[in-house]
Parts: sequence; C-alpha cells; structure tokens
Amino acid sequence: MYYSEAQARDLVVRAGHMLREKGLVERTWGNISARISETRFVITPSGLAYETMRPEHLAVYDYAHGSWHGPYKPSSEKGIHADAYRLRPEVSFVIHTHQDMASICGIKGEALEAGEALPLGPVPCAAYGLSSTKKLRRAVAKELESNPRSKAILMRRHGVLCLGGDMEEAFSLADRLEEVCARRFDSLVEKPQATGSAPELGDSFRDGDYFSLKLDGRERKCSIYRKNSDAAAELHAAIYRNSQALCILNSRDPYVCRVSRSIKRLRPMLDDQAQIAGADILSVPAEPDKVLKALEGRSALLLREGGALCIGEAPDEARAVLRLLEKGCRAQAYADATGGCPPLAYGDALLQRLVYVKKYSKKKRRGQGPC
Repeated sequence: MYYSEAQARDLVVRAGHMLREKGLVERTWGNISARISETRFVITPSGLAYETMRPEHLAVYDYAHGSWHGPYKPSSEKGIHADAYRLRPEVSFVIHTHQDMASICGIKGEALEAGEALPLGPVPCAAYGLSSTKKLRRAVAKELESNPRSKAILMRRHGVLCLGGDMEEAFSLADRLEEVCARRFDSLVEKPQATGSAPELGDSFRDGDYFSLKLDGRERKCSIYRKNSDAAAELHAAIYRNSQALCILNSRDPYVCRVSRSIKRLRPMLDDQAQIAGADILSVPAEPDKVLKALEGRSALLLREGGALCIGEAPDEARAVLRLLEKGCRAQAYADATGGCPPLAYGDALLQRLVYVKKYSKKKRRGQGPC
C-alpha cells in the first residue's frame, strides 16, 4: 500500500503526537516515515520537535537515487527506513523510537522470544553500531533479512524499529512492545525501597542574578551572588555561577537513589544517555566544590547521599537529562539483575557526547533541537 503524499505527511505528524502522548518519544528523539511509492517515503526531519512539527516540514526521500527534497534535512537514520521499505514490500509505515523499557531490554543484544514478546513472533536484536553510522544500518538490515516475519527489531543500546502495513499497526507494535518489556523488567529487577534519607535539594529556574527555588513544598527567590540561608540554595547558586545552566532539577527516583549510593561512576549502557547526560556520571557528596568538578563536561551527577542533579540551558533540556539519567539507572539495574553487561566503550560514549554537544550548539543558534 502506498499513501498519497498529503496523507503520509498528516499521518507522520499524527503518529509523532501519539508517540509523545504515550511517552514513547521525547523532543526530537527517534524518527517516523510513511511510504508514498515503491522507492519514496515521507520522513521526519533532523532536529525538529514533534510538538511543533507540521506536515510541510517533512522531507521526501527517494532511496533509489539517494535524493531528497523539503525545507529541512531528513533524519540521519533515513537509510534504516530505506532498508525497511526495500526489504519489506508489504511495509508502509516505519517508527523508530528510543522508548525506555524496550531500549533497556535490548542492552545485552538478546532477542525476545515469541512466547514472551508479541504474537507475531520473536523480536530480534540488531548488533550495536554508533548512531547514524553504516555499521548500525548494516546490523539492522541483517536482522530484517534474517527474520522476515518479525516486524519489531531491538537495536542494541539504541532503541527500537517497528514496521507496519499502516500507521496503526506500527504504532500498536511500539506500544505493545513497551508493555511487554516493562513486564519483563518488573519480573527480573527487584524494586528499590523508597528514597529514604535521600536529600531533597529542590528544583530551580534562573532569572538574571536570581533563581526561583522550589523546595519542601514552597517556592522562594534566591540570590546567585549573595549568601543564602541554607545549603540547598547555596549549592544551586554555585552551579549557576559556574555554568551556563538556567535550570537545575533534583531527582530522588528510587532507582537513581540505589545506583547513586552503590557506585562511584555510572557508565552509560545506552547511546542517548551518553549523548545528553554525559560519557560518565560521577557520584559525589552534595558539596559545592565536588559538585562543580563532577559537572565538568557533563549535564548530570549522582549524589552520594542518594539522588541526582541535572542541569540544562532550558527547562525542557534539563528534563530530558533527568529522564535519560533515570532511564540509565534502570538500565544499570537491569544489567545487574540479568548477570551483568558491560557499558558502552568509553571512547564511543565520549565521541557521541562531543558530537551531540557540537551539533546541539549549532542547532540552538538556528532555533532547532538535537537530531
């Protein structure tokens, strides 16, 4: 089945909104496409957020000629979409997400067997490759060819690819796969106790020489450059004085608290954590000098007392860091509960962080988000 171009554009935008509502995508992560001919498909552009994306923003890509047209460059993962359509003539809609539970269940590179996954059969796991590289594309194509009945593929340390005869089928697969993987996670990982004595350090938002601190159920205005009356406010002020942060968020998530108290350094299991939070996350006491040192080159840190601090140059950026850190701590818990799993190679993690920071800084100047 081929969609008309207008119909494909509308459905891709609609799918983006549906995925956001379900919590399966955030900001600009992942990509969506719809087939409009044997070799052409409409695809989300690189770096535009789903909530502001409109049909006219999408690109049309022709994999037979390697050409595209549109106001924005198509997703850097367009080659994976092209292979899906080339190898699966029956597929008319493709969704790639970084959804939490399915991504976590893919960190070890193991397939989900038919009995525990979806009625359509097993869900294979493609070998690891850096995001947007030929290595990753070849790994996914190999699984598409080797598993002709599978319409969902895990991408090790990266995310998920879901294929459908139409938008509804592809979306349903992504949604159901997340439910399956959440049940798998819950059955294998012991749930942490409550946050206990983890310090509540509050969330804050900078405005000039002051910041608004939400702590203990109340909000107050604090100075960045004058002495504050409590340690939490002084810690936030020190971060603002020594960084470009405009927002600081405090996570007291139970999985974050457990990881922060048990290790000195969290190495990422997943690409997106490395890119957006840092190539490694340090666990340090909640003391200004140690906190500032731990934030060098990073957007998050773990607190030895329990919990974490995440920073960003905008509230949505800080929330993205927080979500990925919480996802990363769950990935660590899953690895520990299933016999262990090495983290990303440090060189790969550092490279992705550097590329992300460089590309993101350019896109911010153009008013766009990350790829």
